[in-house]
Amino acid sequence: MQKRVCYIHVGPHKTGTTSIQWFLQENRAGLLKHGYFVPESETKRGAHHALAEKLAGMEVGEHREPLVAKSIRALGETRAETIVISSEALEGILQSRKHAQVFFSRIAELNLEPKLVLFPRNQPQWINSSYSFSVKSFRRSDPFQSSAQAFPRSPGARFSRWMELADAYALELIARPFTKQIIDRGVVPQFLQTIGINSSSQFRGGQVRRNEAVGPFTVSVAREVLRSIGDNASRLTWLQAERCKKALVAYLGEKGWADAGYCGLTTALARHIEQELRLDNNHFAQRTWGRSWAEIFAADTAEELTPNDFEIYRPDWFTARRLRRAIREMKVIVHDILLDRTLAVEAPWNDVRQRSGLVVKK
Repeated sequence: MQKRVCYIHVGPHKTGTTSIQWFLQENRAGLLKHGYFVPESETKRGAHHALAEKLAGMEVGEHREPLVAKSIRALGETRAETIVISSEALEGILQSRKHAQVFFSRIAELNLEPKLVLFPRNQPQWINSSYSFSVKSFRRSDPFQSSAQAFPRSPGARFSRWMELADAYALELIARPFTKQIIDRGVVPQFLQTIGINSSSQFRGGQVRRNEAVGPFTVSVAREVLRSIGDNASRLTWLQAERCKKALVAYLGEKGWADAGYCGLTTALARHIEQELRLDNNHFAQRTWGRSWAEIFAADTAEELTPNDFEIYRPDWFTARRLRRAIREMKVIVHDILLDRTLAVEAPWNDVRQRSGLVVKK
């Protein structure tokens, strides 16, 4: 029996993944008519995190197990010639040699030919967006600048690791640069072209953007509230963090204080990060696209940046007064959330690091 193609969209985070996943979920029926099978998702946004975890041999929890088992059966039974799976959690999961081996062995057992789809992004803009998202999601509270300076030394900063993974498992790696132009035009049409669909006009929501970035006010509130929790901040469960994030979004929306456009970067810091990663970036770009990284990401690497993080530049007195009120009131809301024992279940599926794909490398 001839193997079917399985496009595995691995992200990374903050490269339009939510838009792609939402589109795939909303158009499952239409895509199936064109020969593309998209498994059901356990989330409203369409991500296949639980499926990815299960295929990698990880525990998904009793509440997610039935849908995941159904999806795996469907992968084996579908007559569609092409499968599409999307989970940016694989960015972390596949860093583990153990989980990568289990994942690709399981894919082979399902008679699927995996093709990895990756959207590399210029690292300064990438860490800037990832930081604000992680803070809003109550997953970190460290200062931006220390986080950004440490980022180039982290394993996840190197895109060449995806080439190494592809070589190790004889996979095809399809990389499409996530540039400022793609952000302006929308990533979904680019993704569809990557998997062989040349027109998105026949589907719904091809230009819809999801999960827009937050601003400095939102980041400051979430960061200060999380810091106020103390040692327990690093031990928030996934359910607790999700409930806190939703409460913050609802609170700021009700007050009319939601904002956008966070920037922790200075131009000098951005150039420093790019210099630290230049050799690896050029190696990846030359092998993948036959051009230098600076040519591909010309608009990004030339961008002049001014930070608006309130820890770098203090806000005006009116904004500062509003910020103090928001932090004070959100502390009360979060305190009540943490009293809910049903959110504090100790289990791998309720661990923020595992749900984010940040598993121990083995």
